[in-house]
Formats: sequence, C-alpha cells, structure tokens
Amino acid sequence: MSNNTKVIKELSKLTGKDFRVFDSKFLDNNRENSDYMYSVQGEDIIFIGLDLMKLNLEDKVLEDIEKSLSNLKNLKGLSIAYNKNNEVPRFIRNFNNLETLNLQKNNLKSLPDWMKEFKNLKYLNLEYNNLQILPEWLGTLTNLETLKLEKNTLEWNEINLEILKSICERNGNITATRLLSLQAHHNFPTEQIEIIRELEKENTEKEKLGQKVNRINIKVEDGRVVEWRLFEYNIISLPENFGVFNHLRSMIISRSKIETLPESFGELKDLETLDLSNNKLISLPESFVNLTAIKNLNLSNNQLTEIPTQLWALKELTKLNLSNNPFNPEDATISQKVPDLIRKHLRKKATIRVFISHAVVDFEPYHIKDLVDYLVAQKDISQVFFCEEDLAGNIDEWMLDALQKCHLILFIGTQKSVFNSPDCANELQLADKFSIPVIPLKGQDINWPDLAEINLSRELGLEYDKENFNEFFEKLYKYILNFKQEIDLMDKVSRQRGITDIYERFRLMLDETINDMKRKMDDLAKRIAKLEEKSN
Repeated sequence: MSNNTKVIKELSKLTGKDFRVFDSKFLDNNRENSDYMYSVQGEDIIFIGLDLMKLNLEDKVLEDIEKSLSNLKNLKGLSIAYNKNNEVPRFIRNFNNLETLNLQKNNLKSLPDWMKEFKNLKYLNLEYNNLQILPEWLGTLTNLETLKLEKNTLEWNEINLEILKSICERNGNITATRLLSLQAHHNFPTEQIEIIRELEKENTEKEKLGQKVNRINIKVEDGRVVEWRLFEYNIISLPENFGVFNHLRSMIISRSKIETLPESFGELKDLETLDLSNNKLISLPESFVNLTAIKNLNLSNNQLTEIPTQLWALKELTKLNLSNNPFNPEDATISQKVPDLIRKHLRKKATIRVFISHAVVDFEPYHIKDLVDYLVAQKDISQVFFCEEDLAGNIDEWMLDALQKCHLILFIGTQKSVFNSPDCANELQLADKFSIPVIPLKGQDINWPDLAEINLSRELGLEYDKENFNEFFEKLYKYILNFKQEIDLMDKVSRQRGITDIYERFRLMLDETINDMKRKMDDLAKRIAKLEEKSN
C-alpha cells in the first residue's frame, strides 16, 4: 500500500467520509466544491479537499487529521474549511509549494506572515471570511493569478487597493467588494471614484450586511467611463462636480428620485443618449445647452411644468420623450411634436443674457442703472451684466466669466469708451473671440466713423438718446427682439453666419446705392456737357 493510499484511508476513517478521486482538470474547475475529493499524479496526491467545520470533531481527531495531511509531501492544491481559532491552520505551513489554496468560510480575521513563503501560489480563495486589511506581502506573490475576496469586510484604504491593483496590473483575476474591485481594475482618478463611492453608499451598506445588490453598471473604455446606468438609486441629486465624467456617451438615471442636476452636468459634452425618466425633475440647469451631441433624450415621468428652453440647443436630437409631465396646456400640445418643431418653438421662447460695455465715467450720464433695470424686467432677457461703479475684486476674471455667458453685447460708444478705456477694448476683443454680436449705441460726443475704426458699424447700431432715455429703452428693446429673430443668438456658428449675412446685405445695398449714384452722376455729366455744347 502506497503512502498516499494510506493517508486517504486514514482521513476517511477519521472524518467518516468517503474520499473520491477525480482528475486534476475536473478539480481545477470545481475548487470551491471539492470537499472529500482528491486527485493524483503518478503515485502522488496533488490536490485534496475537505470540510472539517461540519463534522464537530474533537481536538485529538483534528490533530490526527493534521498529521495525516502533513504526509502529503507533493501536495499542490488544498481546499480546507477548518475554523479552529479563526486562524489559518499551522500545518499548512509545510505545504509551501502549493499552487492552489482555498480557505473560504474559515472566519479568518488575518493571514499569517509565513504565508508570504508561498511563492508558487497561483490561486487563493479567501471568500466568506472576516478580513479587513490585507497583508502587504500579498502583493509580492508574483505568481498569484486569482485572488477571491468576496464576502469579507475589507476596508477602503490604500493598502488593500494597492494589493488588488498589483494583481490586476499583471492581468490577474480578483473578486472583492464591488467598489474595491472596480477601482482595482480601472484605477479611476480620485475625484471620479469618490463620486462613485458617494452614489454607491447605500448599496455598500447593504453589501456589508450580506444583502444582494446589483453590480455597478459602468462601462469603461481606455480608462474612461463611457456608459453609466443608475437605476432605482435612492438619490435626490448628483454631486456638484459630476462633470468630471466628461467622456460619458450614454447615461441612464431612472427611477432614482432625482430633483436637480448640477451646473457641471453641462460638461458632459460627449453624451449622445440620456435617460432621466421617472425622477422628480422640475427644471434643467442652464448648462444643459452645452450637451449638443445628444441624439436620444428621455425626460418622461418627471415634474416639468414647461418644456425646458435649454433643449433648443440640441441640434442632433432625433428622439425626445416628454410624456407624463404636468405641462401647461400650450407646452402639453407642443411636446407631442417632432424634436425639430419643439426646438423651433423653444428658440422663440428662449431668453438671452446681455452684457453692457461702457466707460465708468459714462455710468451716470448714460443712465446705465436705469437701462439695466429696464432690460432685466423684459421677458426675453434673463440677465444683464454690467460694471457697477463700485465693482471690486478681480475685474478681468469677472469680465471673462460674464462675457462667456452672454449672447449679446451693448456697447455704449463715447470718446472715453472708444479711445481711452482698456476695459472696453478688452471686452470688444473677447466679444470677437467668442463670436458674440455687438450692438453699438453711439453717444453724442462721437461719430460713426470713430466707431468704424474699432470695427463697429452703424448698420448694426442705434444712436443713444440720453435725453429721452425711457423712449430710447423701448426702441432698443424692440431692436433687440428683431435682432434675436434675425440672428440665432443661442448658437455660436449661427451668430457668426447671421452677422455675416447682415453685413453682406448691407454691402449689397451699399454697392447698389453707390452704383445708382454713379449712374446719376454720369447722367448729370452728360446733361452738363450738352448744355455746354448749346451755349457754344
């Protein structure tokens, strides 16, 4: 009788269990369900599995089992559930050539340092234990290909993360808590993983309690989150910095009680599909106009009382679902139309932001505060930016931020603003940079040719009447409305094209006028010539 056969008979007698022999390929695929099984290679037992937890054996019997197992000198695989003192059985130390070790369901709280000598270990199963912090040496087992850690209480810390990352970096396989596993595989920037952790907080607590939770439904390409599905999450808002996920192409946040979206949501400029259905949204952030790549948008079953005007900017939109929102009667009808007609309707409704460029000394003489108050009160204008007399802080920074938000600039043209105001000159440069139309309002101490020197032409402007300023304000507002209808102020490309069209029409009118004057002068010259002939 060989030594290995003798060991199996001893173990069978001690445990009261019959051990079955299987080929190593079968056991490689059934490591977690290999109790009382073994495989041989030649005359050597190379794998054995047994569960001693369920047998309620006396300590003397357990010691005899340990002695018998210690005789398996060429053992390469071991699966054991032991649960003695919640520690890894010391007799395993003798098997430092192990390639497979299954220690699941042993109530382990730590791993002994001597396991760092298991340099040949390829597969280690530590599931269903009570591990919180992994030993640093675990990352030095360079042959380790599979590490299973589910159903533990692992802490979120750098030690655990670095160990898991090291295995993933050499194309190994790991299973762990959902968040640790996700970060180990993808190594997201800190700002992004913290947002994911925040949104997964409730599920993480459920996971700790052993409750079933769905996997984190995120798709990653080249280290970037491109798809994300948040379904039935108990959240009412997203973190303010959610825009850091600016490579998202598809986003589903459905049945999740969302009431508001942060302004940074407008930074998700690669979004093509967005499902926000079955939430509690009452409005969209202003920055939503930046999501111009969206083709498919679902806003159904929310609390919108009117169609968000921000949708006018979504030029690629081909599918739009606005059903089951408490719209007013007009918008309820409009919402049934195709996206292009809805966008056309919204463009007319959309409000604009205006910047007033003026020299500080012109604030009082040109009634700037009165002008601001008048414009702000108009339904087509949502906001008016202007330099107050006592404006403090970083003016250049404020100016840059304000101008980029605006659709139109009113330039109060005076001797000071045209010839001696660096701030006004800077504002005109920024207007050109961001393709923001400028309506020049000529003051009384300057002429149109002076404004032409700074590329402001009278065909786009008005003469400022500061004596009858109330009547002038009404005239100016009507002019702005006509300007808004003439040019799509909401879109940069359309603004450029609209301004070009106006200039082209003016040039053609001017050419026609000049040609007509030439013809009249020629006719006049001919008549003078005839009169001279007669007089001679």
